[in-house]
Amino acid sequence: MRLTHGRVTLELHQLSDRSGSALLLLHGLYGSSIGWGEAPAMWPGVVYAVDFAGHGRSDWIQGGGYYTELLVADADAALAHIGAAAVAGAGLGAYVAALLAGARPDVVRAALLLPGAGLDGGGEHPDFGRPRAPLDVAIAGEPAGDHDPLVRVLDHDVRPSDYVAALVRPARRLLLLEDGERRPPWWQTLRRHPQAQSVSSDLRVALTRLASLTD
Repeated sequence: MRLTHGRVTLELHQLSDRSGSALLLLHGLYGSSIGWGEAPAMWPGVVYAVDFAGHGRSDWIQGGGYYTELLVADADAALAHIGAAAVAGAGLGAYVAALLAGARPDVVRAALLLPGAGLDGGGEHPDFGRPRAPLDVAIAGEPAGDHDPLVRVLDHDVRPSDYVAALVRPARRLLLLEDGERRPPWWQTLRRHPQAQSVSSDLRVALTRLASLTD
């Protein structure tokens, strides 16, 4: 289904129609809703997935740029249609899910954060020593795919820990999938959130735990 958000139209996919608590899936950078594989079958209720602006079947931004908070607003537009739901995000989608959980604690019952493309972003602080290159040079050779090449800027999005801590503080419940791999500073900050819990790296187990928090 198509949702209007500002100057773009987003694609919201319904991946299952089982009765029960809703789940909204948020994909990683350069991905789309079709990349969730068997995850929808692991959820006991209805499952939705939104393609962020510039990704999948959603519109590309014309006359503007991409930034993380815009994607949070994309997910919020999906929630406005769905209503109260659990949220699971991978990579960049995990960061979006965390900010959304803090911004909408009345709607996001719990959020599951998973690793994936775009998880790190540009680090905790700006890198002013990084050589500057024109954007058309930076995206030269970008392979064809189902995303706008300009979304690459989201891989350099700066994510200060104090910013994340302040915005996510109101979140009701956070599940952090831990698999022993390194996590970025913003994720490490969320480990200290009073409502944060670690969860098994098995996706089925993680989604089962998420579902138990929405009952």
